[in-house]
Amino acid sequence: MGGGRSRAAGASALAWAFPTVFLCLLLPARIGVAVGLGTGLAGAFMAAALFGLPLLYTIPRGRRLWDAYTWPLLTAQAVLTYVPFLVFGGQWAVGLSGLLGGLLLLTVAPRVSWLLLATIVAVEAVLRLAVFGVYPEGGAQFVSWVFVVPIDMALPLFGLVRLSSLVAELRLARTELADAAVTEERLRTAARLRATVGDRLEAVTAHAGAALAALGPDPDRARAHLAEAARVARQATEQVRQTVVADPAGRTEPPTPWRVGITVAPRLALLVLVVDLGAFAGHHLVVVADEFDGGPAVTAGVGVIAVVAALQAYHSLGIRAGRRPRAWAATLAVQVLLPIVVIAVTFADKGTSLVGMVGFPAGSLLLLVPGRWAWLCFTAVVASVSVPRALLYPDEAPASVYFMGLVASTGLAVYGLSRLPELAEELAVARQELTRAAADAERLRAARDAHDLLGLGLSVAALKCDLAGRLIGRDNAGARDELEALVRLTTQTRADIQAVTTGEPALSLRAELGAARKVLASAGIDVDARIGPAAETLPAEADALLATVLREAIANVLRHAMPAQCEIDLSTRGDEVVLRVSNDGVAAVQPNRQPARPVEPVAGGRGLSNLTARVASVGGGLAASTEDGRFTLDVRAPLPPAPAGRPIGLADVIDPAAP
Repeated sequence: MGGGRSRAAGASALAWAFPTVFLCLLLPARIGVAVGLGTGLAGAFMAAALFGLPLLYTIPRGRRLWDAYTWPLLTAQAVLTYVPFLVFGGQWAVGLSGLLGGLLLLTVAPRVSWLLLATIVAVEAVLRLAVFGVYPEGGAQFVSWVFVVPIDMALPLFGLVRLSSLVAELRLARTELADAAVTEERLRTAARLRATVGDRLEAVTAHAGAALAALGPDPDRARAHLAEAARVARQATEQVRQTVVADPAGRTEPPTPWRVGITVAPRLALLVLVVDLGAFAGHHLVVVADEFDGGPAVTAGVGVIAVVAALQAYHSLGIRAGRRPRAWAATLAVQVLLPIVVIAVTFADKGTSLVGMVGFPAGSLLLLVPGRWAWLCFTAVVASVSVPRALLYPDEAPASVYFMGLVASTGLAVYGLSRLPELAEELAVARQELTRAAADAERLRAARDAHDLLGLGLSVAALKCDLAGRLIGRDNAGARDELEALVRLTTQTRADIQAVTTGEPALSLRAELGAARKVLASAGIDVDARIGPAAETLPAEADALLATVLREAIANVLRHAMPAQCEIDLSTRGDEVVLRVSNDGVAAVQPNRQPARPVEPVAGGRGLSNLTARVASVGGGLAASTEDGRFTLDVRAPLPPAPAGRPIGLADVIDPAAP
């Protein structure tokens, strides 16, 4: 599960970087266009200023500022978008209004935001076509560019930011779902324990009360009630663990919001990717038709665009769960080489009809090529459409910068929109695994606590029923004392049910030691408790752990052994506290001295397994053995360094003289 958490963290960081890097790659390209159109440093500054607020939105801390001042910041972005038209007129760079459109999609209600995006595209078209004229000339490709560029900036920005936010939300929400699963599991555990153990404890209490009422006038009836109470208590003891681990299916499926999120993510990415791919491909078809006067050149250009677009769809839709589509090496080679070769052939005429399409195979390289080679190949492809042109036409450096930024940003957008759905799915699956694991862990914890915490109370309840039944008629006062103690015990055991279901058992070693002495003494077992001097701190965690171990050890003595004597020894050895519980109740004692040997848990039993898991969780150890007819349980738990001042010893925590 740790691998799932690390994958989730890495995916979230990677998703967050997509929109930021996308804008950073677009920035020099748009500055290059502004400078190339003759706006100079003023145009470069205004173009750079337009990227400030969108970049702020892609940063988590900046997002909070946007949430607080959405409309003032949108107004500021609108001013930055349209003031350059008043300054530079038709020479202003095409399509930068797409940044405003992307921000509107991200910050305004969906139905309104899409209408506003359409309005922004329409305003750009009116300004370009009716007010200032198409720059630099009125060809079909430049008219197409007026519509395509704002869309091509707004949709990738919206898609990358929205999907990265979704990935982050999925990651952050996993703990909420895990907590919800634990809460649900606790509620079901509480219901099952109340329906089985709780009801039986009520029955034991009722029989104890009836036995008290009949103690003097009708001893036989009192014995009958006690016999039934003992039977019910033993039945509850057997059913404790089975009750908790029942219903193994467990409703651990995440609630509806998870399903909604993971359904929206791939659809949103696919929609944005298809629209972006379609707009780009359609525009380049117009460019090819505009640059060439029919004939084979147009046919070849249309063929290249169709092949590149189809292969991009094949690559983007085909990569899922870390698996690449079939024959990807061949299809990738065709997608990369086909437009580059055609562009190289047209360099002599400064042809630019297919440059933008190279961004798609650049994105496919990031998708399909493994490891660092992907980024090396991506860089090489981006350089292949800008460096040769810069060398051949040094007077057109801004255009080379533009083409480099265009290809790089398009490639990153393609990669991000193709990869983010898979990341969202991976995170959702990891979150589901964490949720299921949390529910499973809670079920196991409840089963262990029910066995360890409730087992002793139920066993002692049955024991007291037997003892009170034997005393009736011989020592009614003693029988009454045992019955009253039985009622108190069942009340405490019901409280222990609450501790099991909340996961917060408040056990005290002092209290458990006193209870162990009383219980064993009432069963006729001689108790020898030795509490050695301690110079180390006994922390709350170790105290609760040893209290739980002692309770389970005493329960096992009462369930599985018939001892005459039981020893409890508590001491410290270096940086460890050691608890030893030993009894002489091993059933089969060989006539000759037997060497110590490990003891296997009784088939179907969980006592030693539970204790071993508890002790191991704090770095301690447990060993059980038999020797000379004695069963010995040794538990070691680590102690932290003593705090400054007088150390608190075991004697400060446990009173050896406690009853």
